[in-house]
Amino acid sequence: MSMKRTAVVSALWAAGESWSLRGVSLVVFLILARLVDPASFGLVALAAVYVTTVQALSDQGLATALIQREHLEEAHKDSAFWANLAVGAILALATLAIAEPAAAFYKEPRLASILPWYALWPLLGSLSVVQQALLRRALRFRELALRQLAGAIAGGIAGIAMAYAGMGVWALVAQQLVNQAVALVVLWSITDWRPRLSFSYPHFRHLFAFGFNVLAANVVRAIGFQADRLVLGYFLGTTELGYYSVAQRLLAIVTDFVAGSAERIVVPLFSRIQGDRDRVNRGLMTAQRVLTLGTMPAFIGLAATAPVLMPVVLGPQWQASVLATQILAFASLGYCLSFFFGHVLTALGRPGLRLGIVIAQAIGQTVLSLIGVRFGLVGVCFAVVANQALFYAVELFFLHRNARFSLATYLSEALLPLGASLIMAAGVVLLTGAIGDLRLVLQLAAEIALGAAIYGVILLIFGRQRLKEPIAMAKALKR
Repeated sequence: MSMKRTAVVSALWAAGESWSLRGVSLVVFLILARLVDPASFGLVALAAVYVTTVQALSDQGLATALIQREHLEEAHKDSAFWANLAVGAILALATLAIAEPAAAFYKEPRLASILPWYALWPLLGSLSVVQQALLRRALRFRELALRQLAGAIAGGIAGIAMAYAGMGVWALVAQQLVNQAVALVVLWSITDWRPRLSFSYPHFRHLFAFGFNVLAANVVRAIGFQADRLVLGYFLGTTELGYYSVAQRLLAIVTDFVAGSAERIVVPLFSRIQGDRDRVNRGLMTAQRVLTLGTMPAFIGLAATAPVLMPVVLGPQWQASVLATQILAFASLGYCLSFFFGHVLTALGRPGLRLGIVIAQAIGQTVLSLIGVRFGLVGVCFAVVANQALFYAVELFFLHRNARFSLATYLSEALLPLGASLIMAAGVVLLTGAIGDLRLVLQLAAEIALGAAIYGVILLIFGRQRLKEPIAMAKALKR
């Protein structure tokens, strides 16, 4: 199978994983948002800061090293598995120990009873790292799709049942843990590889030498990129953090729909062509053309429709999340257009450079959040957008220097989708003012229909040639 065909098949399976998984997650999220109060969402968001950091530590960067390594031996796999399991056990004990101090720091007693349950998270995660890496290395996204979907469905059923029973925050905790546990069982049932009782320090050292920079970048990203949540939770409390986390959650679902599938295949695909700079450059241009077509109308349209969308799909109790969603939509857009920059630098053999950029970005996120919180929830949202915009430019500059592509050509690929999306948003805003007396559901339907029509017509008139590439990629499957 050619690299192009491999990329297309992999992208479609990754897209299937992303779309089906996020479709289930979206339905579950919308139901839970109507049943669980904002303070409970904020409490789980605080716990998630710690859990995300623990997850990054338990991986140790070994998953990326397993995917990236050209020649992989059984001893590499065994050593990575046992190292991950040992670290997962240590982190589980650390989670139990930190529960009371964390609750005292945030003056939130309920955190002390929630965090101990999350001690299961690093254990469950450590048991899946190697199997996931091997499936991704082989571009076996069908199996990954089944695993993620089964976990999402099981977790959703558990969470919704407990939320209907009035269990509040525990419904959110159960949703996440059941999801992780079921996904682990499915993963082990669909993969043939099993660890041997063997550990080779030289083989582990080979992996960790590469994975250390990835580990450090992931840990810094996990802590620094969640500084906004830490700052909001400490200074403004769990209710304000709940409004913020729901806005982020909605945008994360949209992000996975429009860019999540591409993110899952960037490292293995670019690692295969890392010695061919021309192919890397062509891949970057293709990514820019295809991503801008979907991400720009998605997030700019979401910002335009949020005042009507949020009350309709989440309920009136989330009105305070509307402005946060509108502002953060532009940070999500920036992320979707740059998420692969760091992965490509890693695939090109520059994980150290990626680490430096991530550290700087995390520091920027922390400093700007501390400044922004003086202006409340909206101030933190603007701080996140400013940091994303700044480091989009920084990462693009270093990627340009290493891959040596035409920066002007690369940026020009975004002009048509950007212009069409802004015209679309203007049309939606004007329509909102004209039909403001309609029922919200009808108003939302009209806004979406008009926005899609405007964007589609502009592309058909000015970008017909632009549309041929994704169509040709789909047709490649038939050959």
